[in-house]
Amino acid sequence: MESGRETPETTASSLPDELALPVEGRQRALTLRALLIALVATWLCGYWIRQAEIVALACQITESVPAIPGIAGLLVLLGLNVGLRRTGILRPLTLGELLLIFVFVTVGTTMFGCGIVRFLIASLSAPFYYSSPTAPLEELTPYLPFWLVPEDANILKGLYEGSPTGTVPWDVWLVPMLCWAGFFLLFGFTLLCLIVLVSRRWVEGERLIFPLVRLPLQIVHEESAAEPFFRNKFAWYGMGFALLLNAINMVRGVYFGGPSGGLRVDLGPALTEHPWRAMRPFTAHFRPELIGLGYLVSTEMSFSIWFFFLLTKFEAMAMSMAGLRLANAPFAQEQSIGGYLCLGAILLWNARADFWGAYRRWGRAREEGESYLAAPPWALIGAICGFVAICALCRLAGMSWLLAAAYFGILTIVGLVYARLRAETGVPLVWMFPYGMQHKVIRNFLGTRRMAWFGMPSLTMFTLLGFLSRGYFPTVSGYQLEALRLGQVTRTPRRDTMVTLMAAIGVGALLAFYFHLTPYYARGGVGLRGGIWGSSTAQSEYAGLLRSLQLPTPPDGPRIIATVSGAGMIALLTTLRAQWFACPFHPLGYAMATAYGDLIWAPFLLVWTCKILLLRYGGSKLYLRALPMFLGFALGHFVVAGAIWGSLGAALGGPFLRWGVWFG
Repeated sequence: MESGRETPETTASSLPDELALPVEGRQRALTLRALLIALVATWLCGYWIRQAEIVALACQITESVPAIPGIAGLLVLLGLNVGLRRTGILRPLTLGELLLIFVFVTVGTTMFGCGIVRFLIASLSAPFYYSSPTAPLEELTPYLPFWLVPEDANILKGLYEGSPTGTVPWDVWLVPMLCWAGFFLLFGFTLLCLIVLVSRRWVEGERLIFPLVRLPLQIVHEESAAEPFFRNKFAWYGMGFALLLNAINMVRGVYFGGPSGGLRVDLGPALTEHPWRAMRPFTAHFRPELIGLGYLVSTEMSFSIWFFFLLTKFEAMAMSMAGLRLANAPFAQEQSIGGYLCLGAILLWNARADFWGAYRRWGRAREEGESYLAAPPWALIGAICGFVAICALCRLAGMSWLLAAAYFGILTIVGLVYARLRAETGVPLVWMFPYGMQHKVIRNFLGTRRMAWFGMPSLTMFTLLGFLSRGYFPTVSGYQLEALRLGQVTRTPRRDTMVTLMAAIGVGALLAFYFHLTPYYARGGVGLRGGIWGSSTAQSEYAGLLRSLQLPTPPDGPRIIATVSGAGMIALLTTLRAQWFACPFHPLGYAMATAYGDLIWAPFLLVWTCKILLLRYGGSKLYLRALPMFLGFALGHFVVAGAIWGSLGAALGGPFLRWGVWFG
């Protein structure tokens, strides 16, 4: 697939000098002090996340991209560095150390999020707690292996109602915790090896711009930039506007019952007549972080996002006019998963030379002057062996080889495409994938009648692992790719970056279990404001499995057609861009618009309009001058709405919980 075209904005935003840091030669960044600081920071953030997200449900600070704890930690360390530099007591942290700590805390705290361990705990416990005569979920529990799920129903009941002593039965949870941490490490390693294999082509060959890498680089550029970020008046204009906007939203939310999460306009009430009502729901969301960081997205990408979203709405209207009134038509999510799978196939085909090059370097020493991102042979072996090991682990748990390979193949492809989205577009959303479709697409194509051939143990494990398609663990690939890019910029040894990423996943998974289980058993999940996130969805999925055995269904024809048409649309757009240089339609824009268009179309329409005007009347000079203002707008929103307001809600509760802030 072709990378983004060179336009005035992409040329301006990809100048090598802008990413240059004052470092010479390879520098060790994963020092003992950096590792200790990262571990302590992640532990401390765990208490913050536990209160803000699990107990009080004041703010989902781990959903943001980058994760707010990582940004907060980076800002605190920069302030600490200033003090160390002035006092001379200790040597200040190097740029490489600062950025590796940022990567560790960001990835580690992402594991705490509602879309990873919180979904997992709900999937593990739901069949034990929610069993009833109408939905006897306890029939499924014998098929859940003891080393993945505590088998004592009373132990799992304590998750929801609290334990008699208020303490966690760690002896029962220890083995499942270690097994799931190992599973996340294995899957994360497989994704990382795949990212290493394709990174050189994307960075050096296609010269993708990595928009989200700019935020931490702008923050740490205090010594190297011609005009440091925090001394730029436009950056403070952006942060000031974010403060003002959030203050208005806070007052509206607390005193006047305003909307949570920011500004939104519901256009549905205006669409009441046929055929316009077929376009509902139709809402315009204006998220500050999407507007601020969306400024880094190219104009053709922004245009494609809002154009294809509106196209799906007109598809729904056209189908209604034709008398095809199907629920959820035109099946945008199904179109999206078809597009993602086609994009993944194209990306893998384009990277075939990199795979072959890694194989040919087997047994050869690293050559002098070889590219930092050159794929080593172990990355190819690691990707293959990691994928086989995941399937073997699933088989050991009772899942069919074929079903495991198909499911994790789809998950891996979606993770690869998501990394491409982050590198080329920089859309700051962990949920930028077709929600749950990695799981549902198999069921749509086979139908529950044919899936019954796999057997009950296999289908039970398949249902349990559905949290991976509803959650966002595969999107860790985006952080992995950006961390490799940061390592290249700071001349950090790739080994340091990879060890940091894997350690962050493992430590983050274990700490996430600890900071979830302790409040659940102390207070009872049902008594917390946030409950046990995802438990009702997990319950319905297990109940759906039982219903499918009683009432088997054939393959879902309309959804299959939508999936195939989504893949065909991506193939058409890719071919069109290869033949027509000025083509304004980007395949990634179509994939994103059909995956999560409801949330992103309005911010990118606004940003697209602003950038068109800036580039038209001020050129790349004005575009770059306005860049700190938009980054400041996003950073200000993260600090005010996420760090400050989220902390107030977590600590004080009461009126501070009337206005919740979500970043997903």
